[in-house]
Order: sequence, then structure tokens, then C-alpha cells
Amino acid sequence: MATEKNINLTNFPLHRVEIANWIVAVLLTFIAALAYPQIIAKSVLIGGILANISFLFMKKDLKNFLQGKLLHSGKEKLAKVQFYIKYYGRLAALAAILYLLIRSEIVQPIGLLIGLSTVTLSILITVTTVIKRVYFTAKEA
Repeated sequence: MATEKNINLTNFPLHRVEIANWIVAVLLTFIAALAYPQIIAKSVLIGGILANISFLFMKKDLKNFLQGKLLHSGKEKLAKVQFYIKYYGRLAALAAILYLLIRSEIVQPIGLLIGLSTVTLSILITVTTVIKRVYFTAKEA
């Protein structure tokens, strides 16, 4: 290899993703408010809030799972079962909320989908910046 630097990609900057989640949600809501009817902007905002809250709970549960006492105590199967129960429970609750929001016509599905994609966009932005930093660091060496 051309570089002797030790590049550690295991320390992915989740705090940047969290910040980017809210920035992207607000930015998409602002753009939707300028370009589309109010229901679309409201749908994007609600989708962004739901996606960000879900991401925060997932991060907390994953962190507890990976650093938890159950995993280190040898009860790995129990820890996995508890993690998956929480994961699928949260997914079912989110699906129910989305169903009720769409069914009662509080939100518009396309706007909601755009709002729900804020976490994906934030992760993509963060990964791109990390890859650029690693690439240019390796190129300089």
C-alpha cells in the first residue's frame, strides 16, 4: 500500500448522521413548503420526525446490544432475542402509525416517503464525506 497510516473505518461518525438527519429533514421540509402544497410539506416533516426518532431508538438499542451486559455475560441468544423483539415491535408500531396517518389523510404518501428517506440520505452524505476523507488522506501519503 502507498500509505502507512492506520485508517480506522470502524469508528463511523454516528453523531454526524444524527445532526445530518435533522438538517436534511428541515431542508427537505423547507423545499417542499416552497414548491408544493402545505400537505406535502407537512408530510415531509412528519416523515422526517418519525424516521429520526426511529433511528435514535435503533441506535440506542443497538448500542445496548453490542455493549450490553447480556452479550458479555454469555447470554448472547437472550440478548439477540430481546433485540429482535424490540426491533420488530418498533417496526410494527411505526407501521401502525404510518397506516393511521395515511388512512386518516393527515399526510400525503409521497411526501411522507420523502420525509422517511431523510435518514438514508444522511447516511449517504456521511459515508460520502468519510470516503472522500479516507481517499484524499491515502492519496496524500
